[in-house]
Amino acid sequence: MRVLIIGSSNPWRMEAATERALRRAGHETLIVDDRRTKRAIGWRMTQHMVRARARHFRPDFIFLSKCLALDLETVRRLLGDTQNAMWYHDPQWFRDTDRPDIGHILAVARLARTFFVTGFDAEWRALGTNAKFLPAAGDSGIKPVAPDPGYAADAAFIGTGYDPSRAELLLELARHHDVRVYGPGWERWRGELNWNGRSIEGKEFAQVCSSSAVVLGINPSRAAGGISYTSDRTWMVMLAGAFYLGHGTAGVTQFLIDGKHCAWYTDAGDCAAKLDHYLRDPAARERIRREGEQFVRRNHTYDQRIANLLSGEAWTAASVTG
Repeated sequence: MRVLIIGSSNPWRMEAATERALRRAGHETLIVDDRRTKRAIGWRMTQHMVRARARHFRPDFIFLSKCLALDLETVRRLLGDTQNAMWYHDPQWFRDTDRPDIGHILAVARLARTFFVTGFDAEWRALGTNAKFLPAAGDSGIKPVAPDPGYAADAAFIGTGYDPSRAELLLELARHHDVRVYGPGWERWRGELNWNGRSIEGKEFAQVCSSSAVVLGINPSRAAGGISYTSDRTWMVMLAGAFYLGHGTAGVTQFLIDGKHCAWYTDAGDCAAKLDHYLRDPAARERIRREGEQFVRRNHTYDQRIANLLSGEAWTAASVTG
């Protein structure tokens, strides 16, 4: 099958990881980075360029990301009668459709034959989309690396500092433990948190995950009420060799079993208690880390998600093994 992908060509992003999985499955692919094209040649020429590349490629299937550099008429003309799907990884923003970027994403989602989201599918359906649940995933190419003492810590968090509730939890944990923070947007807490000051990707990401005793998952406050929502970092850090301690909800605790694949906490106090417990038990951490990585590699990489993307079928736990 010839699959056209509209989205980021950054090798660390979801679209490029999906393209690699499609190629491993034997499909022919073309990825067109609409936002990078717009920065290079402007909005108007981007519309012509993207349509021309699609005509030349003659796709059997079109996979859409946010399409923030395409106008709706371009999206309509691209899709036509071609089978297609859209996959959106930030589902909690359904509350903010008055924002221009979110409003545009919603408009594109209404054009897509299937709009896959990683949570809040009922809320997105209520906005007129054919929303279906498909959890995020990790790239199967992510692998653990040898621990590096330069990245060692009791706990690490990798993510953006846009949510003060994340900082509150990290500051509380940092009162008693060596906590390191990686990612953009933490300037406000620069003096209180051990922050590296930038994003990390590739081998450095794996070094943080393999070298930290625990890697934390902290949902943003906007994800409150999301029963099955979890970030793609959940899968990425586990593939990279982390012992993962995340915020458990009724749905995600069915994806990964507490004490077998990872550990879950319910609130800040429980997070601190779980962190203390597992720091005292490195053998349990290693056993859970190893089994969790193997489980995610079997069930939660992009290689397992492309069947849903191409068929339009929502994900169910029935396909999970072991």
